[in-house]
Amino acid sequence: MTESVAHNAPESALPAGLAVSHQTALDIMGIAIVCYSVLIEQEEGRPAPDADQVSRWERELDAVAELRRTLDSRDTERVRRLADEHAALVRRLDRMIEDS
Repeated sequence: MTESVAHNAPESALPAGLAVSHQTALDIMGIAIVCYSVLIEQEEGRPAPDADQVSRWERELDAVAELRRTLDSRDTERVRRLADEHAALVRRLDRMIEDS
């Protein structure tokens, strides 16, 4: 006789909706990282790049990467909040890219 699969599932298994929310937050934060990378590349390609701006964007990129790396899927409020915050950030960064 075999035990039920549900009985053997780890207690930390996430409901499907939560896993999607966590993945969405990770994806949005990943897009923010890409946006910062594009902005840095654009600035570095200018005849006289603004080194201070590049440094700021590099620090901000690193901060987003660290938040992304440490995002706990079980902290639903933080996942939602960071997804919302970074969605707004991506929109702002995207406008900056287009304006450059």
